[in-house]
Amino acid sequence: MPAFPAENVTFRIATAQDANLLADLGWRTFEETFAPHNTNEDMDAFHPTMYAPARQAEELADPKTQFIIAESNNEAVAYVKWNWDEAPNEISGERPFQISRLYLLQAFTGKGLGDALMQKSLDKARENGHDVIWLTVWESNHRAIRFYQKYGFAFAGELTFVLGQDVQRDLYMQRAV
Repeated sequence: MPAFPAENVTFRIATAQDANLLADLGWRTFEETFAPHNTNEDMDAFHPTMYAPARQAEELADPKTQFIIAESNNEAVAYVKWNWDEAPNEISGERPFQISRLYLLQAFTGKGLGDALMQKSLDKARENGHDVIWLTVWESNHRAIRFYQKYGFAFAGELTFVLGQDVQRDLYMQRAV
């Protein structure tokens, strides 16, 4: 794995005051990654459904959800969102742990930050006694799929994801903790 510039990045648990920050950072990272592959209309329609500050506030208030924010020079540049609730039938295991989002600004990809957030995810799942860790990924996000496979994630099924008016296919991936 690439060396991670730990001296430049700090991690912290998100608080209720981070709803606006997560809405902004979530949308910026989503837009950087997916706008080139989708229409402006579909992106505009999706934006308020997932990345509105009120939606982020609801997620932050959920006791079975936690966000870890990565900051570089006091600026949020990435985050991971975890859930520990029931998983879909495609996911095996009795105590599932979900990586719901692992989002980085493009300028920080390929520098070890994704690896650091993944390791934090694996450590959290292990510390809390989970037996399986799972996530979803868009079937056309080949870079992310390769990243997850590097960590031992394997395909476990598929689901429909609607972006605006576009019906897309996401993949479930999982691995044992």
